[in-house]
Amino acid sequence: MTQVRTSTLTLAKDGYYLRSIDYPAKILFVAFNGSINASDETSSNGSQKGILASSEEDEISISVLTVIGTFALDLFAYLFIATDSRCRGTIAGKSVYEITSVVALPLDYAAGKAALQSLLAGPNGIKHRKSSLALQPSSTSLSDGHSGGSSSSSNNSQLQKQSTVSRDGIVQALQDASISWLSPQIAKLLGRGRSESPDAVDQAGSNAALASETGSSSAQRMESRIVEELARVFSSNGVFYSYDYDLTRSLQEKDGHELVADKTLLALSASESYWFNMYLQRQLLLSEAHEWALPLIQGCIQMAICEIKNDDSFQVCVLSRRNWRRIGMRYERRGANADGFVANSVDTEQILTVETSGNEKHFVSFVQTRGSMPFYWKQAASGLHPVPVVLKSDSENAHVCGIHLKREIGRLGRQVLINLVEHKGREAAVGSMFANIVGQCVADEIVDAQMVRYIPWDFHQETRGMRYENLNGLLEQLKREIAQMGYYWRAGEQTFTRQSGVFRVNCMDCLDRTNVVQSTIARFVLNEQLIRLGVHIAPEQGLAAYAGLEKTLNHLWANNGDYISRQYAGTSAMKGDFTRTGKRNFTGVMSDASYSLARLWISTFRDYFSQSVLDFTMGYQSASDVFRTLVELRSREPDHALQLSRTREAAIEASIAIAVYDCENIQMACMVQSSMVLDTLKTRQTEDAVLIVTTAAVYLCRYHYQMEKVSEVLRIELSGLSRVQYGAYITETHMPQSLDPTRNHGLVLYFDAAVARFNSGNSQNKSDIGRESSEEEDPKAHSSTIKLPLPKITETSVVAADRQESSPAAELRPDGGVKEHFIACKLVSESQVVMQRVRSKPMGDDDMRSACAMSDLSLTRLESLENQSPDLLAECLCSVILSAALKTNTVDGSNFIIDAPIISVAAAKHGLSVIDKVSSRIHKAIWI
Repeated sequence: MTQVRTSTLTLAKDGYYLRSIDYPAKILFVAFNGSINASDETSSNGSQKGILASSEEDEISISVLTVIGTFALDLFAYLFIATDSRCRGTIAGKSVYEITSVVALPLDYAAGKAALQSLLAGPNGIKHRKSSLALQPSSTSLSDGHSGGSSSSSNNSQLQKQSTVSRDGIVQALQDASISWLSPQIAKLLGRGRSESPDAVDQAGSNAALASETGSSSAQRMESRIVEELARVFSSNGVFYSYDYDLTRSLQEKDGHELVADKTLLALSASESYWFNMYLQRQLLLSEAHEWALPLIQGCIQMAICEIKNDDSFQVCVLSRRNWRRIGMRYERRGANADGFVANSVDTEQILTVETSGNEKHFVSFVQTRGSMPFYWKQAASGLHPVPVVLKSDSENAHVCGIHLKREIGRLGRQVLINLVEHKGREAAVGSMFANIVGQCVADEIVDAQMVRYIPWDFHQETRGMRYENLNGLLEQLKREIAQMGYYWRAGEQTFTRQSGVFRVNCMDCLDRTNVVQSTIARFVLNEQLIRLGVHIAPEQGLAAYAGLEKTLNHLWANNGDYISRQYAGTSAMKGDFTRTGKRNFTGVMSDASYSLARLWISTFRDYFSQSVLDFTMGYQSASDVFRTLVELRSREPDHALQLSRTREAAIEASIAIAVYDCENIQMACMVQSSMVLDTLKTRQTEDAVLIVTTAAVYLCRYHYQMEKVSEVLRIELSGLSRVQYGAYITETHMPQSLDPTRNHGLVLYFDAAVARFNSGNSQNKSDIGRESSEEEDPKAHSSTIKLPLPKITETSVVAADRQESSPAAELRPDGGVKEHFIACKLVSESQVVMQRVRSKPMGDDDMRSACAMSDLSLTRLESLENQSPDLLAECLCSVILSAALKTNTVDGSNFIIDAPIISVAAAKHGLSVIDKVSSRIHKAIWI
């Protein structure tokens, strides 16, 4: 198998064909439905001919350097390709390139053709275009971003069929989850037993149409923003590739393998941690199109050649590769994650290649690393000098630091930790924490004391007053370490020395101070290597013996610092004047001040979106998460969904333990969003709440995450429920997903005031919350536990717009009070958690009839349900409530469930205030 290089892309009626220029028999077909097929007409199976015969190719074609990968957004899926690059030189005779132009082609014939025509119509063709943004949806677009040739009506039929299948899946899931007694009622509800308002079906259809019409332009703008950001990252942010040199691993890791194995496919040997586009190429890898999957790295590659004498020369290459495991922007990603991966983790390899007359080439490599301090800490993007904050306990921080250090020791050997942060002031807290947890890791024998050395060196204090010559003092401390760890040296098939340790250098950002120190160490090591190889013309003069070498080497490392700084902080590196010239001056100080202001603006207004797109590129977030970022103006950690799911599961368990009376059997519990305010639909202060359905009541519990306690409970007896409404519940209009009725569904519970009570969530009040009042008991006896009494409100106190959407008017008492109240809640569409109570051990009938058998019951997650869309989950909840209510024999099942919009798209837009409308327009104009 041979790595595919440049190819020609041709548009066809059913997809894109890429034919290798060097190997014309190799063809890659990317279909508009997202499938990928790689074939070789020289192979015995002849599969490629069948592919070509199935489609008529278009005349439009472009040249492609490499397939970066594929990704899917809401409107389209895309084929992401590189169309232009510049050669940065050679390593071991292999050319290395930096990508300068990329194109995202929609997997849709009409949109793809428009994108290609737009590219070819440029001033000088495709090389002058950075990206393709043809996002007008054609009539053949499907809702999942893929395209086909069916009409819109057939698409609707397909979607309805999918909905039916999903609904049947819910019924089956409930039956499988040991609630088989509900299935007859569910079947009735999902069939003909459901009561609908006269125009509910028409209204639902118009809601969907209106959402599609009003949300399409916003969706296009948002999608354009994502594609533009991806284009920026891959075309102007230091992304490199080579067709036959593995950039993801150091020379020592390969140990000369790349010098003798030219036919090895890079996709089968690359290091996953530095394969920047691995997630985007997952479809290629799953389709076994390894010849077309080319690993890219993000970082920096700089090279320079120095002539010695008699045509002898040596080349110096500075190669930095960023680890994507916790990749991100400056204030958005700090510290470590639970797996011990740190922010701004970069391996920097200085490669010396010596070529002398009549001798084999010598390859010498020295690796240094940088990375954020390996424990939990953060720094808010506010002001020029935000204060860093240590998170979590010392033991947790020591644990994650130990994971990080053990991984680095196993990978690179002994770790010499050089910490450059200030010993006083705002940086002291995290600096001292690093020292403490390293000591704790050694004391607890998490890491071997012989494999770690910690060196604190306050860079700002030591170089105060532009005394950068004091760096020589640090170098003197490190000379013994440099001699002990050595470097990798190979010539031909023989390896002379290996590097047995590494300098891990950090400051706060691991940018400016770090780059200065690493360049100082690298220059010293290079001089030692030249002496050892016997090519140094004047060892006593150092690198100054070579005309212009010191200046050239300074520029290599300064450019390296600028690349990494732009990728992490958005600007070039500070202190670059010293790195380039070896001197610090006033002009450099002023430049640093301007960089600080620029970083402040970037971190405040742009980094949250860049971070979200990076997380999407690495597979940590979905397209919906990126869209949400444009509305919320903040990013989230990669494990946010997992942590949110665990937190919500704990909230459900705690709410059941506090609120539900022991003898009641749990039918279903899930997380919703509610204001916990009676008789109102429109409110901005919605928070997570837990909805619990038992055999006797429905509970709505407000859970305080920070305090980890139930703060408020509303209990409604099933006998007092008059009806349950479910339908579209549109509460905000900024994001296209917020206008989709299927994603924004809710419930409204209507009940008699006499059968409901609000209570505080203290555990000692559990009996008051969960118990049904007896005839002898004074209802006022527990008035001290009532947090929010049921109000006596008049009809005029309910918002008219809400009433038009919600239900028939509430019945009035003779005294003017409202006999019936309602409470509204919206189902969450992110990290749903649906649970029910099941038996943990077999029980007989006598045990079932015995009271309070709670110890024999446990909670289980309904995985098949929590993955359902909110509209289907709302339907399922209604059926569960109906089934439980019918057992009380006090409800009319035929009119109990109402399927009608709670707040439709039209009502949500109509109800916007002037301020909301202006804010929405400004938001779209600036950010979308």
